[in-house]
Amino acid sequence: MNQLHLGTVAHLRGNPFRQSNCLEIIEDGALWIGGDGRILAVGSRTDLLPAIGSDTTVHSHDGAWLLPGLVDAHLHFPQYYTVAAANQGLLSWLEETIFPAESEFKNVGFANKAANQFVSHLLRTGVTTAAVFGSQFPDATMALFESAKHQGLRLISGLTLMDQGGPKALLNTPEAAKALSLQLMAYCRGEPLLHFALLPRFALACSPAMLTMCGELLKDNPGCYLQTHINESLEEIAAVKKLHPKSKHYLDVYDHYGLLGPNTLLIHNIHARDDELRRIAETGSAVCHCPSSNLFLGSGLFPFKRHLDADIAMALGTDVGAGLHFSVWEEAAEAYKVQQLRQYHLSPGQLLYLMTLGGARALGLGDETGNFEVGKSADFFVLQPQKSDYLTQRLNRCPDLASQLFVLMQLTNFCCIVGTYVRGVVRG
Repeated sequence: MNQLHLGTVAHLRGNPFRQSNCLEIIEDGALWIGGDGRILAVGSRTDLLPAIGSDTTVHSHDGAWLLPGLVDAHLHFPQYYTVAAANQGLLSWLEETIFPAESEFKNVGFANKAANQFVSHLLRTGVTTAAVFGSQFPDATMALFESAKHQGLRLISGLTLMDQGGPKALLNTPEAAKALSLQLMAYCRGEPLLHFALLPRFALACSPAMLTMCGELLKDNPGCYLQTHINESLEEIAAVKKLHPKSKHYLDVYDHYGLLGPNTLLIHNIHARDDELRRIAETGSAVCHCPSSNLFLGSGLFPFKRHLDADIAMALGTDVGAGLHFSVWEEAAEAYKVQQLRQYHLSPGQLLYLMTLGGARALGLGDETGNFEVGKSADFFVLQPQKSDYLTQRLNRCPDLASQLFVLMQLTNFCCIVGTYVRGVVRG
């Protein structure tokens, strides 16, 4: 059965950092979805309503906005219950808060329950695609994949890989990590919503043997993703320099082991050198900006304009549990504020791009999701500002629809989201 959804439709038809007039907002809009869960058309309701037949069900969302499904390009499943822990910076926070919390996921029953809650939480906040650091424990990470498959979340994930610099319970040998990764890779094969990623935690947690293994698997499996952290804090960078004294810089550690490329997403990269930015661009790697996390840990202010000038693809991530928001929609407001402090001003269209089409493109999924282009997966969420009397009054005072969109980004949270759809099916 086809569907026609009515409301204010907003999405990007291109990259607003490189092109003009990419943001399309249709006040009396319509989104037409085929029985296969793919976009048939997007336009005004006056154009599309007469075109549908008896095989189409009409869903009216009057007063609501229909927006592309959000892409959360970075967060941690085993840190789900660690949000808002007081800290003195990244490295001590890992030792005191994160490692003990991640050790709990050895309990299979606990991990299964957490996985279901975690996936459901993401969908309820409008997220339809998420790149997630899984657990160090294979049963817990498998529970995450199974929950995503059952609930309909598009997921990129794998084991958090570390063989040094943490409690023994969280460490895997490179040999064991390889065998487990191949099993998870095989599980994802043939599952349209599931994608496998190699996830070496960061240079301090992975030996040369572990990084070598990751580079070899990445080379031998072209569809495999890789995510890792880089240049998050000055303390971390100094420790990496001490551990790898022959490397030119932090990125050079990963480059040496063949970890860079178009399927690689580097997380944070706040304190990057110019030569690192050039090399990231040369290899086609992308970067994920996690503003709430960077502020909470006191890591620094992300140099967005420098990355943009280097022609590096960027996405947004919540980075739960250092990040305080469970929705990348709310993370956009933090990104705006961080860049204001750096005297760079993000427009409503640019913010929407980063958490939808831009995020999808950074993850190599731009042909499948991210906007309402015909043929793409019908991934979207319904935002109902009329749930708040104040919002209704505030929106009435906006001079145009783009200004309304900006207000919604700053003032709404997941409580205003009344439905999330993946491939045209309501989820969460």
